[in-house]
Amino acid sequence: MTSSKDSLVDAASQSSSHATLLLLGLFFAAGVVYLVSLPIRALWKAVSQRKPKVPKREASSSDITSSSQPSQKAAESQKPGVSMKQLMKKTSQNPTKAQIAIVDKATHHPLYLNTLKGHTDNVGGLAFSADGSALATACEDRVIRIFKLNDVRAKNMGFMKHNMTTTPVDVAFGSAPNLLAVTARGIVQEANLSMVHLASNKASEQHTLWQVPNSHDGRPAILLQSAHRSETSGVLLSCSAKNELRLFSFAGRQLASVDAAGLHNHMAAISLDGRFFAAATFTSDVKIHEVTYDKQNAYQSVAKVMDLKGHKSQILCLAFAPDATKMVTASKDGTWRVWNINVRYHQQEDPKTLLQRQQEVPSGKAYTQLAWGPHGLLAAACDSSIHFLDPITGSIVDAIDGAHDTAVLSMEWAPTTIPVGSQQVAVLATAGDDRKVRLWQSPQK
Repeated sequence: MTSSKDSLVDAASQSSSHATLLLLGLFFAAGVVYLVSLPIRALWKAVSQRKPKVPKREASSSDITSSSQPSQKAAESQKPGVSMKQLMKKTSQNPTKAQIAIVDKATHHPLYLNTLKGHTDNVGGLAFSADGSALATACEDRVIRIFKLNDVRAKNMGFMKHNMTTTPVDVAFGSAPNLLAVTARGIVQEANLSMVHLASNKASEQHTLWQVPNSHDGRPAILLQSAHRSETSGVLLSCSAKNELRLFSFAGRQLASVDAAGLHNHMAAISLDGRFFAAATFTSDVKIHEVTYDKQNAYQSVAKVMDLKGHKSQILCLAFAPDATKMVTASKDGTWRVWNINVRYHQQEDPKTLLQRQQEVPSGKAYTQLAWGPHGLLAAACDSSIHFLDPITGSIVDAIDGAHDTAVLSMEWAPTTIPVGSQQVAVLATAGDDRKVRLWQSPQK
């Protein structure tokens, strides 16, 4: 009985092992078949994707016609790209709405007269000739220009130009409308003063009459103004960035050197008759110097004769009245003042404040340019805006918000009225960081 049970167990185990071997054989055979089929499948896929060769034939007229008229979608995909230069040109020709608003705001102002064309960089200096017939500009493109103001509304106002090897900072007219004094910035920022004669735009008819290299002993100059004593004589006031003021004759001879005693100069001014000059400095007071001449209007001497005291912070800008009896100052303390300087200073009589007003400008801002017009109004600039002030009442007669796209760098009144249509008007010239020089007529009081 026991032997029969053992035989049954052996038979069952043998049949189980045979089944296991059979399964393993089947799995092995399936794997071999799979591996053998891989390269066959890859070869079949490659053959099925291969395109048959089409024999070449000559293009027929119908083919040429159809190929010369590509679909709109294909044509659009083959349009050439736009270069950065073309994009900038397109932007300038098609300004944004914001840019148009800025331009319209200035050029559509009732006091706007014209924008002088031709400058390719920022303009830092302006000067009118003594008779108001010409306006000179100093541009950082190393060109000085003289515009003839025969018609201040002309679309393309003609000008003479002179190319320089250094960068002009400011200009001032000499004894004639074609004689232009220039203070320029050298390679190491030193000031160079010269007088240029411009008969026309031909280089052969332009020449330098005289030159004073390093006119401020290594210091840069920030301003140049002229004052005319007669048709042939006058003086040039050159202002350095430090604390020095120098007087030169129209012949290029240095007449005097004065210490403004203010750490550094913001700007300076000289009266139209050349009698007084002063600087706006880092200090809160203004020192006025007097120049004396002989009967032939030849320079004699210079001396400090008055102090204007009353501001509580540094003076940023100033200007003399056309008759040299008054002065206007603007300070960082937020006020502007009109002074009476027609006093007996030889008898120790002090100048008096005639008017004091707050500057109506944004908080933290102040007037940085002042000019006193021949008609009695003041022009004051803060950033890109201009205020026309009444020196008697202190009121703002008119204002031009956004006169330039950027800050106003220079501002000058024509010394005499200029014909505009059938009227004689006072004309103000302004220059900014936006490469523009603009002309404005004075508002009515």
